[in-house]
Amino acid sequence: MSELANHMRITGLHVTDQDVDTRKAAIAVLKTTWNKNLSYDFVFAKACDIASALSGDGTPSEALGKSVEATIQKKASAFLYVERPLEVGIVAGMVVKEILAVPAQPQTLGWTWTDVWAAALWLALGFQPSLADEKREALRMSVLKAARDRSIEGADKGRQRMVVPDFGKISLTAGEEEKLGDTVKQATSATIEALRRNSALDREEMDFLWWTQLRRSRLLNRPLDVIEEITRVIATGIEGAAYLRRMPSEVHREIVLRTIDANPSFSLAGVLTALGADREALATHYVGKLPAGGAILFPLLTAINTGRVDDTPASKMERNAEEWGTRALLEAALLKMQVSGPGAL
Repeated sequence: MSELANHMRITGLHVTDQDVDTRKAAIAVLKTTWNKNLSYDFVFAKACDIASALSGDGTPSEALGKSVEATIQKKASAFLYVERPLEVGIVAGMVVKEILAVPAQPQTLGWTWTDVWAAALWLALGFQPSLADEKREALRMSVLKAARDRSIEGADKGRQRMVVPDFGKISLTAGEEEKLGDTVKQATSATIEALRRNSALDREEMDFLWWTQLRRSRLLNRPLDVIEEITRVIATGIEGAAYLRRMPSEVHREIVLRTIDANPSFSLAGVLTALGADREALATHYVGKLPAGGAILFPLLTAINTGRVDDTPASKMERNAEEWGTRALLEAALLKMQVSGPGAL
């Protein structure tokens, strides 16, 4: 049984071959369409809509519902998303799984839109509580796992050093001496680009490790040892992200969490209470930088920035300091990528 056919059983309705085939065709069309309209705002909005459709009661936003409906109706004209809302989440979830299936490759320029999709979906889905419906939870977790795995893979592959090639051959025809500059540039560009990229990755590594050795929060202007644990790991997550040129790898996460001891648990409101006056110092880092409606992707940074917490099941969940520190690092890193880019390599 195909994955799509299996997830279609979530609706509790009789699923036919035609149902599966028309949804499969819609998934292919939506994948192509979404890959043509790429921007941070587009990916962030879609990730939020998809995460919402895969959680709660499964009711999709009107924008996502109509988009999926119009695409399915090209093959199944009787389909209405208001009558089969769960199918919107199923189709959208399968679309992004196909987008995330593109393997990570060592990149020479920036990062790919697949990396953006992976990070955004990981953050949005990773903050949600589990669903009681096992079939729906299996779909949600499959998308979350694909996003998490692809994000970690991209972070690792994006930091692989390049093999530095030798200079190419330089040859000129008599009478074409004016082309010497372009010829030399062409013969040396691959070597110089590899050296620049490797040097930038070395610099990221050295900057991050030097910051680690300070054992001091620059944002809070205090030694780490005197800062309460939950505040300490959130501050180090936010600060550590500032030194990254890609999304964090497992090594970066482990370094940020290196001071974990008691590992206490807090709800999001409890985190704000524990931060106390330090919240304002951390918030100054993000004034005017958080995207509109970003509470789904950046719930921790939004709460720190506004001093308020939405009354949602996810916000009420208690998470340990390790989880909050990891989220601080991920949220801050993705926001840095959006605001300033991944850094020239």
